[in-house]
Amino acid sequence: MEKDKIERNEEMSEEIKGEGPPSELEESEEVVEEKIETEVEQKKEPSLEEIVEELRKKLEEKEKEAKEYLDIAQRIKAEFDNYRKRTEKEKAEMISYGQEQVIIELLPVIDNFERALATEGDYNSLREGLELIYRQFKKVLDKFEVREIEAEGQMFDPYKHHALAQEEVEGKQPNEIIEVFQKGYYLKDKVIRPSLVKVAK
Repeated sequence: MEKDKIERNEEMSEEIKGEGPPSELEESEEVVEEKIETEVEQKKEPSLEEIVEELRKKLEEKEKEAKEYLDIAQRIKAEFDNYRKRTEKEKAEMISYGQEQVIIELLPVIDNFERALATEGDYNSLREGLELIYRQFKKVLDKFEVREIEAEGQMFDPYKHHALAQEEVEGKQPNEIIEVFQKGYYLKDKVIRPSLVKVAK
């Protein structure tokens, strides 16, 4: 009886030993298998939908970059066009009005010619010479598109006329120019010297 009890205890001990914790070798094998499975999952090729989505995102990024570069290029082109137009305009103005100061200096000469021609006297040959010079000088002014400003009989315009005196004159409107002391001139469309005038009150 006692012997049977001892044998049963030994059998139970053997069963308990068989159900004990796994060995270190068994644990290492499980870890290796898990790592292999993880690497296989990581190396798994993406699906067609994932590839298409990735390509779509990259395409959107490139389109955005291309639009930004296009905007920059258009701004640079617009700035260059404005600069070119501005420099061309400035160059044209310099060419058009480059002789302005010279012409202003020459205008008193024609004033003196006109005064001399207005003087009565018995010097026909001198007068003919003065008239010839006057006509030649007028041609030079015409060549440079210099022309007189209309004044007498016109209404006073502060942009073209400079009033030196006023006088009440019957039959004349207020601010009507009744006398020109000195002619004014345009260089093309620019007033380079206003007319000196007398106006009616």
